[in-house]
Amino acid sequence: MNLRKLIAPIYVVVLLVHCFLLWSEQLEMARITKILLMPLLLLYLAEALAPSTIKLKLSTRLVGLAFLASWGGDIFLLYTGNLFFIGGMLCFMLAHFCYIILFINIQPFKISNAFLPIMGGIVVLVIGAIILNHLAPKLGDLFLPVLVYMIVIATMFASSILISCNAGTKQFGINYFVPGAALFVLSDSVLSLNIFAYKNVFLGVIVMLTYGFAQFLLAKGFKNYLLTKPTV
Repeated sequence: MNLRKLIAPIYVVVLLVHCFLLWSEQLEMARITKILLMPLLLLYLAEALAPSTIKLKLSTRLVGLAFLASWGGDIFLLYTGNLFFIGGMLCFMLAHFCYIILFINIQPFKISNAFLPIMGGIVVLVIGAIILNHLAPKLGDLFLPVLVYMIVIATMFASSILISCNAGTKQFGINYFVPGAALFVLSDSVLSLNIFAYKNVFLGVIVMLTYGFAQFLLAKGFKNYLLTKPTV
C-alpha cells in the first residue's frame, strides 16, 4: 500500500486517538494529536494532487490556504484567553472565506439555484441566533466578533449547498461538501457552547469529532473535484 492510500486511514486513527485522549483528560498528549490533524490533511491533498496534470491554479492554492488557516486556528485554540480565541476565530474565518470562494467557483450563484442555499443559510443563522442569545450575557466584548463569525459560517454552509443544485456538481455537494459544511456548523456551535457555558469533556469530544470529519469530507471533496477538473 502506497503513502497516498495510507494517509487517510492514519488521519482517522489520529483523530480517534485525539478524541480518546480528550475523553480521558490526557490534555498534554491531546495537544500533540490535535496539531497533527491539519498537516495530515495537507499531506493527503499534496499526495493526491501531485500528478503533473494538476496545475497550481487558484483553486488548488485556496484549498491549501484553507487548511493552513485551519491549522493556525487549531493552534490558537490550544490556549485560553480572549486574544487566543479571537486569533483562532480569525484563522477559521479565513478558512471559511476560502471555502466560500471555492464553492462559488465550482458552482456560481444564480437566481435559479438560490432557494435552497438561501434557506440553508437562514436555518444556520436562526440556530446561531438562538445560541448567541443564550451566550450573550457571557460573551461581553466578544459578542460582535462571534456574530460576524456566525454570518460567515452561515454563508459558507449556504454556498456549499449551491454545489448540490447543479447536475454536473451534485455528487460532490451531496457526498462531501454539504455534509462537511454541516458538520463544521455543528462543531462550531457546540464549541461556542462549551467554551462559554458548559466546559464539558463530552462536548469537547463532540467538537473535535465533528470538526475532524468535517475537514476530512471537505478535503476529500476538493481532492475528487480537482482531479476531475484539473484545470479549474
